[in-house]
Amino acid sequence: MKMVRFCVAFVAMVFGFPAMALELGAPFTDGAVLQRDMAVPVWGWTAPGGAVTVAFGDQKKTAKAGDDGKWMVSLDPLKASFEAAELKVSDDKGGAATVKDVLVGEVWLASGQSNMQWPVGKCDGQVLLKGIADRVAAGKEKQPVIREGKVTNRFAVLHPIEHAQFAWSTNAEEFSAVSFAFAYALFKELDVPIGILNCSFSQTAIQAWTPRVGLETGTSDYTKNLLRRMLETDPSTLEHAAAWKAFYDEIETTLAANAEAVKAGKPAKPINTKTPGNLADNRDSGWLFNARISPVAPYAIRGCIWNQGYANMGEGLPYYDNLHAMIRGWRLVWNRPDLPVYFHQFYTPGNADPTPGTDKPGFEPVSEMRLGTWMARDIPHTGMACQIDIGGAIHYFNKSLPGMRLALHALKNQYGKKDRVTDGPMYKDYTVEGGKVIVTFEHAEGGLVVAETLSNSKDALAVPKVVPEGAQSLDIFFIADENRVWHPAKVEIDGSRVILTSPKVKSPHGVSYGSSGIGFQPNLYNKSLLPMTPFIVYDHKLVTQKDWPDTELKVDGMVPDPSRGGLLAEYRKLPILASQFRDGAVLQAGEPVVIWGACRDPWTGKVADGKAVIHFRFGDITKTVPATPDMSEWRVTLPPMEASCDSKVLEVSLTIDGELAHKQAYKDIVIGDVWYVGASMADLKIDAGEPDPNVRMMTRKAKRDGFNRPSRFSVSVSTAADNRFGSVWEPAKGFAGVLGKKIAAKTPGKPVGVVFMQIVGGKDVVEPSLAGWIKGPDLAAAPSLEADYAQLMSLEPGTKYHEAEVRRYVAAWKKYWGEYVPAIIRTKDVPDDAAWGSYPTFGSAVSTKASENYNVLVDSFTPGSFKGIVFLAGPGSVKDGGQHFTEQMTALANGWKKRFGCEDPFFCYTLPSRSLAPKITAPQGITGKSQAIELTAWPSPDKQATQENADVLRGIIDAIMAAAY
Repeated sequence: MKMVRFCVAFVAMVFGFPAMALELGAPFTDGAVLQRDMAVPVWGWTAPGGAVTVAFGDQKKTAKAGDDGKWMVSLDPLKASFEAAELKVSDDKGGAATVKDVLVGEVWLASGQSNMQWPVGKCDGQVLLKGIADRVAAGKEKQPVIREGKVTNRFAVLHPIEHAQFAWSTNAEEFSAVSFAFAYALFKELDVPIGILNCSFSQTAIQAWTPRVGLETGTSDYTKNLLRRMLETDPSTLEHAAAWKAFYDEIETTLAANAEAVKAGKPAKPINTKTPGNLADNRDSGWLFNARISPVAPYAIRGCIWNQGYANMGEGLPYYDNLHAMIRGWRLVWNRPDLPVYFHQFYTPGNADPTPGTDKPGFEPVSEMRLGTWMARDIPHTGMACQIDIGGAIHYFNKSLPGMRLALHALKNQYGKKDRVTDGPMYKDYTVEGGKVIVTFEHAEGGLVVAETLSNSKDALAVPKVVPEGAQSLDIFFIADENRVWHPAKVEIDGSRVILTSPKVKSPHGVSYGSSGIGFQPNLYNKSLLPMTPFIVYDHKLVTQKDWPDTELKVDGMVPDPSRGGLLAEYRKLPILASQFRDGAVLQAGEPVVIWGACRDPWTGKVADGKAVIHFRFGDITKTVPATPDMSEWRVTLPPMEASCDSKVLEVSLTIDGELAHKQAYKDIVIGDVWYVGASMADLKIDAGEPDPNVRMMTRKAKRDGFNRPSRFSVSVSTAADNRFGSVWEPAKGFAGVLGKKIAAKTPGKPVGVVFMQIVGGKDVVEPSLAGWIKGPDLAAAPSLEADYAQLMSLEPGTKYHEAEVRRYVAAWKKYWGEYVPAIIRTKDVPDDAAWGSYPTFGSAVSTKASENYNVLVDSFTPGSFKGIVFLAGPGSVKDGGQHFTEQMTALANGWKKRFGCEDPFFCYTLPSRSLAPKITAPQGITGKSQAIELTAWPSPDKQATQENADVLRGIIDAIMAAAY
C-alpha cells in the first residue's frame, strides 16, 4: 500500500495531476465514529470531474470532483447509534470503498504534547480502567463505548497535507489517558458512543499545532513574528524571496572572505546555517498541525480539548498569544467560529515551593505561562481546567482527574448540564482594612474549603480530600508591604473570602497565592472541589516581569540568588574550564602545563557584548586574558612545577564590562605524574584492591563515547560544570588503579593521575575502528582513510571539500524550494512518503564514523600535559585482519603526540599479534618515544574469565612500566 501511494504521489508531483483511484479522507476507516446531530462532511479524491456517491443509512449523497480530484458531500444530521453500520462510497469509474463498523455519537479532537499523548496503561488511567471493569462486571454501569483514532504515518510536514493513513482503535489501554477520562465522563452522562481524534505528540510546543491561518490576523508583535517565519518558507511569498536571497548572499560573502583568508594564512570561518523561516527543527511552528490535524479537517466534531505546556515553560506570557492563534486557526480550518476549545492550565512539575515566583525569589516563566493561559479565557467558547493541585515529573501520573475536569465544561456548555460547576475559585479583588487583606473570588459560591490530592494520588485518581480545620495548614499565601517585599501570611477562611495578615506587614499592598505552583500540598477549593487558580497581584494589578519595577521578587528572609538573572544566568553553562580541571585534579610535574577553557558559548557561538576578560588564579599565579570576539577559547601556560602533594586552588572567572558573568573554583589540585589512557576495549575487568590516596583517576561518566563533532570542553553532552554526567577526579580503581599504583611505586611521594577514557561497554557493544580515534585532519596521513578525510574536511572551512559541500547544500535548498515544497503544496501529500518532514542540512553527506571517539574521549584533554599516553587498541582496530593497522596507528600516534601539550610524550599502544590479525605489521613511522605491546589475547567478555582478563591486563601494565620507567 505504501509503495502504491508513493508512486501515485510521485506522479502527482512530476505531472501535476492527482491519483485516479478512489481515495477517502483520512478519518474514514473501519471503526469510525461519526458526529451526531450536525452535518457530517465526507470527502476524498477520484479522477478530476468524476462523480461520487456516498451512502450511509437511508441517506445517499452525490458530488462531483474538482480539477484537483477532490470531492466532498455533507450527510444530514445523524442520530446516535451503537449499531455498527457501513459507509459506502463509489465513483463513476468503477471505484468503490466501504467503511465498516461505523458508529454515531459524540466526537472530540484531543491535542497537545506528551501529557496528552500519554497512554492509559502507563498512569492512573489503569486505576480508572479497572474501576470501570469492576463496576461493569458487577452490573453497576454499562460498558463504555469509546474509540480513538489518529494519523499513523505522518508526524510533521512543513505545509498542510490532506492525504494520510488513519486508524481507529478500541484498545483503551493505548488511548490518551487525559482524553479517555474526558470521554468516559461524557459517556456516563450521555450514553452515546464517544470518538476521540488523538492529534497529539511528545516534545511539541503549542506553536507546532498552530496553522498559518491562525497567525494571519494576529495583532501582537509576537504573533506577527511567527507569521513572518512561516511566510519565509512559502516559495510563493515576497518574504521568502527576500529572506532566502539574503541567506544565499551571506553564504557567498563568507566563501569569498574564506578564500582571501586562506591566501593570507588566516583561519576561515564557517558559513551561517541558521536559516530563515520556521525551520528550527521539524517540530517548529505549524509542522505538527500540518501532518496530524490537517488530514482530519473538517471531520465533524463537537469540540476540542488541549493539554500542553512543558515545551513552552520558558516563554511565559506569550502563551496567551499562542492560545489565541491556535484556536483562531482551528476555527478557521473547520469554518466554525464558535468551535468549543477547552484547555488545561499547566500542572506543578517537580517540587512545589510556595514562595512567589519560584523556588528562589525571581520571575519564573512557567508562572507567567499559567497566567497567560488564565487570561486566554477571554476567547469566546473556551474554558480552562486548572491542574495546579496535580504534581509530578515531566509525565505526571494523575491524568484522569484533569481529563474529567475538562469534561465539566463540555457537559455544561455543549450538553445542557447547567448544574455543573466548571471553574474553581479565581481571584476577583481585595480590600485592605488596617493590616488585613480581604480577598474575594469568583466561582466560590457556598464557601471555600481546604483539601489535598496527595493521599488519593495513587489509588483514587487524585480526587481532592477535604482537610478539617485546613486553614492552619495553608502556607501558600503571601502578602506584600509598601516596599514590594513579600511575607508569608496567616490565613483565615471567611465563607467565600480569605482574610490574610502578617505581623511584619502593617500596610498591605499585594497578594500572592501559589504563584510558583502548588502540587500535592493542601490548597483552596470551592465546594465542588475544583482548585483555586494561582495568582499574584500588587496594588490591584497583575504582577508580571515586564511591568514589575524590580528585577527580582523580594521575599522576606530570602537573599536573591544572583545566578537567577543577568549575566550569571546567561553564562551559567559556560565551560570556562575544560574536562580535566576539576576538584582533585593532578597536573603534570616538570613540564609546562596548559590550562584552557571556553570564553564563549560553544553551542551558540554567542560573543560577549562588551569588554570580556578571563581572570585566572592558580596558587600564587594570577593572569588576565582579554577574551576578544575572534576567540573561542582562552589558554594560560604554567611554567614547569615540581611534584607536590600540597593542594592548590584553581579559580577562573569571566567578567563583561566589569560585571561577573561566570566563575569556577576548584580545590585540592596537586602536581605529579599524569597519564592519559584511551581504551578501545570494552572489557577491562581487573581488581585494583584498596585505593591509594595518592592515585587519582578521571573517567567517563557520560553515557556516550562518540559524537560526530568535537566535544571540545566536556566529555558529557552538557557543559554545565555541575552536571551529573560530568567527569570528576576520584580514587583510582580497575585498570587505572592498577596502573596508577605501579607508577606510584616507581615515583614514591609523588601524586599520580590517570585520565582513563574507555568506550561504552555492554553486551552488544561494537568496538570502534582506529579511525574513530583519529582527529579529522590527521586522517590524511592514512591513505586507507582518504574518503573519511574528505567527508570530515567538508565540515572544515577553508578546504576545497568544504566549498564543495557548501555548493551541494545551497543547491539542495534551491531544489527543496523549487520542487519538493511546491509538490507538497500542490498535491497536499508528501512526495517521498516521509513520516517526519525534513529539509537540507549542512554536512548531511557525512556518514563516516571516523573521529567520533576522538571528539568525545580525547579532544577535551588536548593540549593537556601528560607523562605518557596509552592507547589500548581493541578488536575493532583489526576488523580487516590488520591490513591497514600500520598506517592508521601511525596517523593516530603522531596526531596525538602533536596535539597533547608536552614535548614528545611517551606513546604506548597494544599491537595485536598475528594470531589475532594475520595481516598486521608493526608501525615504523611513529615519531619520538613509543612502545608497542604485543597482545596475544583479547580481554574476554565472559564474566567467568575474570582471572584470564586480569592476566592479560596485568601483562599490558607491566609492559608499559618496563618501557616508561
